[in-house]
Amino acid sequence: MIQCKPKILIVFLGIILVAFPSLANANNFGIFTQKESDISQSKIITSQASDNSPYIQLENLLAENKWQEADEETYDLILKLTQRTRAGGINTRAIKEKISCEEIGNIDQLWRKYSADKFGLSIQISIYLETGNNLERYNPQSYQIFGDRLGWRKARKWKKYEQLNFSEDAPKGHLPVAIREPEVTVNIPEFMITKRLRRVLYSRVEECGL
Repeated sequence: MIQCKPKILIVFLGIILVAFPSLANANNFGIFTQKESDISQSKIITSQASDNSPYIQLENLLAENKWQEADEETYDLILKLTQRTRAGGINTRAIKEKISCEEIGNIDQLWRKYSADKFGLSIQISIYLETGNNLERYNPQSYQIFGDRLGWRKARKWKKYEQLNFSEDAPKGHLPVAIREPEVTVNIPEFMITKRLRRVLYSRVEECGL
């Protein structure tokens, strides 16, 4: 009896398909798959729009053109994504290993979206490379030209964070600063202290194809 079951099942299915030929339509077999796909897609969209999204605060600030607050939130968001704290700051290993392409891409896309492609990490890296910098080693002269282009320097001096232009009138690529350093006692401009971190961050942006 057990050996006959597969044959009986085949005969039974044949009878059903003959009696109801519309069931043999390949499109009908895809209904369940399509419905399942639609449900899955709706879950993804709901998840992205959820108040639990780590990017909701950043998006709200950018939508209101609160550029400095958005920059501070970007720094805190990168700290959170790399499992770091303000006291310890961000390090190169955290950037390389802890933040995913999707996460860094979301940050970049939000900045580009609400600034009409004026601000963003991918905007900065294009200017970084245009000004003769590379992602392998630090070039003092090229980095200074980069700072001039972004408006991070004036009269051959690096600006302090509070001296930056947090408005739509800022030069292209001026924001986000994104990377900050814990309080330091030495009299060295912050943009000089973070130059290596910035190069590693831009390397990550390039790896992700942003």
